[in-house]
Amino acid sequence: DPMKPGSAGPGVPGIHPVIYDEEGKEVQKGTKAGNICIRNPWPGIMQTIWKDPDRFVKTYYAKDNKDPKSKKWQDWPYFAGDGAVQAEDGYFRILGRVDDVINVAGHRLGTKELESACLVVPEIAEAAVVPVADEARGRVPEVYVALKPGIQASERIEKQVIKELETLIGKIARPKSVRIVPDMPKTRSGKIMRRVLAAISNKMPVGDVTTLANPEVVEQIRVMVQGAGPVETATNVGEDIKKFGQDER
Repeated sequence: DPMKPGSAGPGVPGIHPVIYDEEGKEVQKGTKAGNICIRNPWPGIMQTIWKDPDRFVKTYYAKDNKDPKSKKWQDWPYFAGDGAVQAEDGYFRILGRVDDVINVAGHRLGTKELESACLVVPEIAEAAVVPVADEARGRVPEVYVALKPGIQASERIEKQVIKELETLIGKIARPKSVRIVPDMPKTRSGKIMRRVLAAISNKMPVGDVTTLANPEVVEQIRVMVQGAGPVETATNVGEDIKKFGQDER
């Protein structure tokens, strides 16, 4: 099959992908996003987790199983942990890790897709998108961007980011706000710590940031978002937000 930009393609011979929604129902082609799974076992598939087989089953197989007593492999689809959508032509597009997908009023938006749209704005060097709780839509994206050297922050840039998100993805991707920050909190290897930004946006503890390459920027961003005074820590934050970006190292 020919390659298609932005797509992982159809399943290769012997691998049969399928997309299920949160209720375990199969999602039809060309409709909506869901969780990508593999219907069948294949050569080379991981067999277990050392000394923790129950965790292995719970993590990769229990989610979409309908009969825990079944011995048939057809009843145990493999949960890959990625959000995806399948086009009418059968090609799959991976949206990102399930923990990094934002569910906005029932629409699943991949953070990588949102960040790529932000980077279309020529003044932007880096972008990070995190989920924020919203009474009307459940979750909404909040955008953090760092500008290229010599570029001054402006309302025009913020509006341009919103325009690109709405143009490339749709009105559903409109963020709660666009935050222009002096730098992104990063590990020493240069990876953006989105969990820290999500914690700031949702008034959660940021945890230990002393091992970051630039720990001082965390407080600068916190003051920009929350203000200089003390802020009461949120106590009713959803589990999806708490887990967001937790696999970052």
